[in-house]
Amino acid sequence: MLLNKALAVRRADAQLPQDVRAALVDSLYLPVAPLAVGALSGAIISAMVATRANDPWLFACCLAIWLVGLSRVASAFLYKRRRDATDFRRVRRWERIYTAAAWSFAALLGLLSILTVLNHTDGALHLVVATTSAGYAAGISGRNAGRPFIAIGQIMLAIVPLAIGLLVYGDVMHAAMGVVLLLFVYSMCDISLIIRDVVVEALVTTRDKAVLTTRFEDQTKRFDVALNNMSHGLCMFDGQNRLLVWNERFLQLAGLPDSAVVAGARAKYLVRRSVRIGNHPEASVPQLWPELRRLSMGEVEQIFMPFRDQRWMALSRRAMPDGGSVVIFEDVTERKQAEDRIAHMARYDELTGLPNRNLFRERIASALARLQRRSGYMAMHLIDLDRFKGINDTLGHPVGDRLLNAVGQRLQAAVRRSDTVARLGGDEFVVLNARLTQPEEAGRMAQRLLDALAAPFNIDGHRVHITASVGIALAPGDGVDPDELMKKSDMALYAAKADGRGVFRFFEPAMDAAAQARRALEMDLRNALGRGEMEVYFQPLIDLKTGRICACEALLRWHHPERGLVSPAEFIPIAEETSLIIQLGEWVLNQACAEAARLPSDVKVAVNLSPAQFKDTNLASTVVTALARSRLSPGRLELEITETVLLQDSHATMRAMRQLQKLGVRMSLDDFGTGYSSLSYLRKFPFQKIKIDGSFVKDLGIDEGSVAIIRAIAGMGADLGMDITVEGIETEEQLRIVKAEGCTEGQGYLLGRPMPADALRKRIADAPTGKRKVA
Repeated sequence: MLLNKALAVRRADAQLPQDVRAALVDSLYLPVAPLAVGALSGAIISAMVATRANDPWLFACCLAIWLVGLSRVASAFLYKRRRDATDFRRVRRWERIYTAAAWSFAALLGLLSILTVLNHTDGALHLVVATTSAGYAAGISGRNAGRPFIAIGQIMLAIVPLAIGLLVYGDVMHAAMGVVLLLFVYSMCDISLIIRDVVVEALVTTRDKAVLTTRFEDQTKRFDVALNNMSHGLCMFDGQNRLLVWNERFLQLAGLPDSAVVAGARAKYLVRRSVRIGNHPEASVPQLWPELRRLSMGEVEQIFMPFRDQRWMALSRRAMPDGGSVVIFEDVTERKQAEDRIAHMARYDELTGLPNRNLFRERIASALARLQRRSGYMAMHLIDLDRFKGINDTLGHPVGDRLLNAVGQRLQAAVRRSDTVARLGGDEFVVLNARLTQPEEAGRMAQRLLDALAAPFNIDGHRVHITASVGIALAPGDGVDPDELMKKSDMALYAAKADGRGVFRFFEPAMDAAAQARRALEMDLRNALGRGEMEVYFQPLIDLKTGRICACEALLRWHHPERGLVSPAEFIPIAEETSLIIQLGEWVLNQACAEAARLPSDVKVAVNLSPAQFKDTNLASTVVTALARSRLSPGRLELEITETVLLQDSHATMRAMRQLQKLGVRMSLDDFGTGYSSLSYLRKFPFQKIKIDGSFVKDLGIDEGSVAIIRAIAGMGADLGMDITVEGIETEEQLRIVKAEGCTEGQGYLLGRPMPADALRKRIADAPTGKRKVA
């Protein structure tokens, strides 16, 4: 549409009277001074840009601009002397001379712009060439209004290369400026065509002034509509920070009444009015103005300003060549809220709202820095909930999450405002007491924390009791490094749990030595299998009716070359914590099956499974492999499972047990009667045997309650078709009672101690035929 209009104007120009055509050429050359100023300005700006960039190509552009600009000024003076409006051929020649020089000058400015933008990252250079080209293009429409074909050529040659350079520069801001410049080209070309009509009509006739006025008003309205339909607020200031132009969106975002915004109003006056009407309830003019001043001085390109109703505005400034500026207002409330949420998530625990590990490290670093400047103490309380996993597994994760949230609230209520409560993850919390005068205060604080958690919690109708263990490290005595304090509080926590849980312990140097010894034991344990230090012992299980050995339990023994025989109570917990138990368990299973295959076919072998092994998705295939290698019948293998495994009650646990049951392997519930024993286990899980824990056996003959428990379990097992094995039988009286109460199998030192495989085979072989009794 614009091209069609330009061509139509060019055809119309050919029909203009000669005197009108001569007058239009006069407007190109006269007066000479503005032409000289424009040429000089372009030459100076190009020289500055080339010098700052130190670019040989820009120096070449600069030289060409100087030469073309000089030739334009020279031709203007020559035209002034030799002009002849009556010689139409000469008029057309002068027009062609002007066109060639003007287009060359514009093209050189465009070349300077695109080379600067594409080859240099200096924002100041980008701004200089952009404003120079845009200013030159803006001035063209006035001087060349009568010859729009010349004006449009200059606008295109000066601005389009710059716009292309900005579009391909590589960031959003430059690309946006490139798009705006292309729109600017279109508008300026359109304006040139419109002004040409006005100028030509003024030259042809002055009688229809009303038409001329109407066209100018229409153009003004067009600019006004474009300005007021912007999505951002805009206001333009002169070099003295006086308001020149603004749009309706600016009034809406700033919340200013029309009466407060008038041409000539100073920026500080607008800020004062904004504060007065309550836009900034927590700030005053002296607080807001310094940052705005930095923006107006060009020290920063953008600032963020809070408004009432928790709104945020982004103010961006762009300088103009005359010293003024354009300020853009943008409502960035949603973006700022999203950024704040992300920042909060990085520093606070999502579940409890407490500081997380990152923020806690910042707090402890600040506290340690303060501690070095003054006397006193600082305490770190590491808190771990006792047996939280059981609650989480039995009541469900949603209840567990709400319990953790409630624990966090109680801990916060128990500390001072200057203290920090943080959640490190899982069921582990930490409290930082940054201002203590005596170490004893840390102990009193720890007891307050334990007391705060002692009262039962009511979570979704469930009455939940929870205890906690607390480990305490003190600064500066235990160290002034955050990691060191965390390590030592963890050692103290470990000691608190070892002492029975529900208590607090201060770090002691002996704990470090114990931890080092434990780490050394762990390192030895990792190499024990490879060094052949492990051996499987077997403890007989006796059929209480026949007195024969009906099974044997595989028990792992560690013969350390320096430590001697290491107790399973020492190394099994380490193996379970480090997942070494999976490797050890697989080895024990293979050894036990291989040895059982060498025993009489009526003797079974029992192997304990750790809860960690049930987390291994390859458990069933491990059992299949062990049976295949040893050629042991699946019915001769008993897998003993503790209630800890059942507490997990997960889909994976059930799937593993079903797979093992399908193999024909027998399942035994070990240590029944301790921990979280539940009769629902016997209904939900496929057990063929129950093993009564030895703690119920030691009081047989002394405590009637123990006898009643044995009787009840034995009766229940008989009704369910399960074998009942009693552990820990050490006296004849205990043996007599468990026989009398209907138990089917017995195990204990009275009946046989754990022994190597060859010793077990010898005892079985030496037993009287049909008896195979172990003394």
